[in-house]
Amino acid sequence: MKTKKGTLTGLFAGILLFSGVNAFAQDSDCKVTLPSLAGSYSGQCKNGLASGKGVAQGTDRYEGQFSKGVPEGKGTYTWANGTVYKGQFQSGLMEGKGEMIYSTTRGDSVVTGYWKKDKYIGSEFIPPYVVTRNMGMLSYSLRKVNDTGNEVIIKLLIGGQINTGVRGLSLAFNSGSQFKSGSKEGIQNINFPLDLKIQYTTLNKIRTSSYEVALECVINDPGKWEVTINN
Repeated sequence: MKTKKGTLTGLFAGILLFSGVNAFAQDSDCKVTLPSLAGSYSGQCKNGLASGKGVAQGTDRYEGQFSKGVPEGKGTYTWANGTVYKGQFQSGLMEGKGEMIYSTTRGDSVVTGYWKKDKYIGSEFIPPYVVTRNMGMLSYSLRKVNDTGNEVIIKLLIGGQINTGVRGLSLAFNSGSQFKSGSKEGIQNINFPLDLKIQYTTLNKIRTSSYEVALECVINDPGKWEVTINN
């Protein structure tokens, strides 16, 4: 009886071990969509794409977290020439904190700091924007529409609709020129970073009184932006 129990226990452990190996075994049906890594893959998979922890080997090699077939999260990317990046990824690109290790004849050279869309941006993190003051508003938002362009569109709302009760709108900025075209108003031809101050007076929803509104911010990332204030 003891022998049988031991055999069954060993068999059960073997099944678990076998299942664990399969969970991370090479899977030709699980794809890595980044061309430089599209060779072999072993790791977790979802809907036919690398997702979770895994290892991909193509022209280059990557070990770490995946999502939808590309590096996403923390991982280590090794190029064919021996250069190594250890850090954060987003949508297959270096994004966030990490370190780049270059192999030289005199030893390794390490660059530590922050990356944005595969480009090194410095040793300190610079946020896309910083709001330094907001007054007299229900809510505000700063949204980057895309990376191309160099303008900021300003939207003034009340109750989610265009605010027709705005009076004495004042825009102060350190770069670019103010424009207005139909219902669109803002600043164009900007050299970022942009220091922006928005001030105006608005009627309340029932138009019985007025009050002051102010928003001051610094926008660091180049591109096309929308700044929305809702009263």
